[in-house]
Amino acid sequence: MKKTILIVDDETKIREMVKTFLINEGYDVLEASNGYEAFDQIKNGNIDLMLLDLMMPGMDGLQTLREVRTTYKKMPVIMLTAKTDEVDKLLGLEMGADDYITKPFSLRELVARMKAVLRRTQPDEEVEEDFMIRGEIKIFQSKFEVYVAEKKVNLTPTEFKILVALAQKPGRVYSRLQLMNIAMGEAYVNYERSIDTHVSNLRRKVEEDPANPKYIQTVYGIGYRFGGDL
Repeated sequence: MKKTILIVDDETKIREMVKTFLINEGYDVLEASNGYEAFDQIKNGNIDLMLLDLMMPGMDGLQTLREVRTTYKKMPVIMLTAKTDEVDKLLGLEMGADDYITKPFSLRELVARMKAVLRRTQPDEEVEEDFMIRGEIKIFQSKFEVYVAEKKVNLTPTEFKILVALAQKPGRVYSRLQLMNIAMGEAYVNYERSIDTHVSNLRRKVEEDPANPKYIQTVYGIGYRFGGDL
């Protein structure tokens, strides 16, 4: 089944270049030149993934992302940014972007990133353990739902994948690279340090005291594990 991709960028040449390539790769493509047009497209169609430019006039990429995460929490988003500053990239991840790619970018790399994001955000046909209870955390994989102390929390697709991977094998230590492969795919392996940002966001949502985590525990010098009284 064809996936529908929404390209949100104020540069017409970039939109046309990406659109042509994606159509040739078998995707349906919609376009928007700013955040307002993006929301019109989202309301009118079923979008599988959004490519979102960071720097746009009017409603910029970060404002658009903030609104998307408020209204359309599960929609996968890849940020397109000309900025190379690590702070800007991490800010996008903290606000819920699933990935980012820096301009100028390879179109083949972009498609590889898209496929990795779509793989991890689409429900698996077969789930080994659909329902898990870990302490006060309840996880429904097929429904993409997480409850903490009976209260539903909203996770991004990447945060959800990290939580599931850790919760499935409590006590097992995963390196950052292992979690990156599980949650984000091989196309992202050179950015494994960004997993720390996703873990930090996840802790804020599932931990009573994120500074002293009970569940998502750091194993210094190695990575992370799932702990707590299970």
